[in-house]
Amino acid sequence: MNLVYFSPTGSTQSVLRAIVRGMDIEIVEYDVTDYSRKDIKLHFGAEDFVLFGYPVYSGRVPETFRERLEGVKGQDSPAVLIATYGNREYEDALLEMKNLASENGFRVIGAAAVVTEHSVIRSVAAGRPDAQDIALIAEFSAKLKRKIEEVSIKECAKELSVPGNAKYRKYRKIPMTPVASVACTACGLCAKKCPAGAIDARTPRMTDKGKCIGCMRCVRICPPKARRLSKIKMLAGECFLSGAKRVRKEPEMFL
Repeated sequence: MNLVYFSPTGSTQSVLRAIVRGMDIEIVEYDVTDYSRKDIKLHFGAEDFVLFGYPVYSGRVPETFRERLEGVKGQDSPAVLIATYGNREYEDALLEMKNLASENGFRVIGAAAVVTEHSVIRSVAAGRPDAQDIALIAEFSAKLKRKIEEVSIKECAKELSVPGNAKYRKYRKIPMTPVASVACTACGLCAKKCPAGAIDARTPRMTDKGKCIGCMRCVRICPPKARRLSKIKMLAGECFLSGAKRVRKEPEMFL
């Protein structure tokens, strides 16, 4: 089982690991988040199973992950799609990923949309996935294991149907560029780990707004906690996501 994921804040990685936990299968991870791995080349055969994991941005597959996928190819390789989102909507993210995977030689046999803590406004879906989510993830994992065995035996699978519109919603970059405070020590970790290359190692206190994808990785990993969003952007984000705080969305599984 190969895990191929884009996980700037670690939430998607955690969900994928929860899904394969307890499976009696060799697990290999490919974290394609780092900017230094933008030219990654992965080739899988028909005997390989691949779990693709990614967060949902604006109801779509993140543009940065789509770029990484250009170098990920299969040969009728069975694949499962795991989209994580912050309790708003996942919209076209599963259908888009299914189409991308199919174009790259993968046969999609399963998918799931799992709620995780929102990466920008962390008070939305705080603490998720929680115990209730984990129980559903474990149930999905057990069903997935049986599906894998069936696919291995039959060497075929009915085409999976997932929600989404054939005409995807317009992709919009998240207008949430973090800024550095006076506490910044210019250690350069944010520049090294930025998935979009939006921070120059020579001037790590500056962020290129044109390149920034608002993933919040730099905020999460900053040792002195010197990176953050402005108060105005935080208020705007909280206002936009106010509806997501009132309704609890549950994981959705497709097999």
